[in-house]
Amino acid sequence: MRNQDRRRGIMTNQIRRSPRRGRLSEFPDELLLKILSFLPSKDVVATSAISKRWKSLWKEVKKFRYDATPSYPHTFQMFALFIRSRSNVESLQLKLNPNNSRQDIKDLVNYVVARSLRELRIEMLYKSFEFPQSLYLYPQLETLILEKLSLVDIPSNVSLIGVKKLHLLSVRFSSDESVTKLLSICPLLEDLVVRRSTYTNVMVFTIDVPTLKCLSIDNMSGKSRPEGVHGFVINAPSLRCFSIKDTFSNYVRFGYMPELVKASVNIVCDQPIPTEREKVQSTSSKM
Repeated sequence: MRNQDRRRGIMTNQIRRSPRRGRLSEFPDELLLKILSFLPSKDVVATSAISKRWKSLWKEVKKFRYDATPSYPHTFQMFALFIRSRSNVESLQLKLNPNNSRQDIKDLVNYVVARSLRELRIEMLYKSFEFPQSLYLYPQLETLILEKLSLVDIPSNVSLIGVKKLHLLSVRFSSDESVTKLLSICPLLEDLVVRRSTYTNVMVFTIDVPTLKCLSIDNMSGKSRPEGVHGFVINAPSLRCFSIKDTFSNYVRFGYMPELVKASVNIVCDQPIPTEREKVQSTSSKM
């Protein structure tokens, strides 16, 4: 990490000295803000040293990203204080490590969601994660991206009332039923992305979402020979765009999709085919 910080410092110095700096500063604010939105937040702040214009420009950024530093866990507290000083945060990306306090994470998420957050991305390096209460209370949050974490305690008496886009990237669930429960509490869900890996533990991933319009599935990595029924059940009658890449399932079932206008299907079924008894047992367990 120190080498990365040193390289970033060198890049900042090069920008200061570069004769092309003037050309960059000639870009409109909208484009510069777009560029800044792709940088980690500490690098965004560092650009304030480039010129007087940049000193005020970075303050208009509404998209922030935190990448955990294992050697310096206290940096999250510093980042949280920085975010709390912002009046408007529309997008927040958190790449965390085991040293980060779960309570500190909850407190920060609750704070920004209550203040018009529209997009939240959380990566936790395969640690357990429980939805903060604020996710059930504020409809402004439209995009929720979860990556490399284990979801626990998904209640059935609440709703992710504003979420229209949901990405589940290498997410571990407590059971197959937990997938159904999560999707059922997203009444406005239109866009779903699922990426499975060796970390995920769901055998049959059931997607039963009547409002879903776009679905993307990537199941290109996993156990070479899963035992029993292993795959997807998809019931999405409003689906318009569908993409699936799957080389590890041995059971994929589609419902009627009368609205479908675009599809990309890449399925390689070289796994042991489940018996009819296994299919019945798996289907019965979902009912």
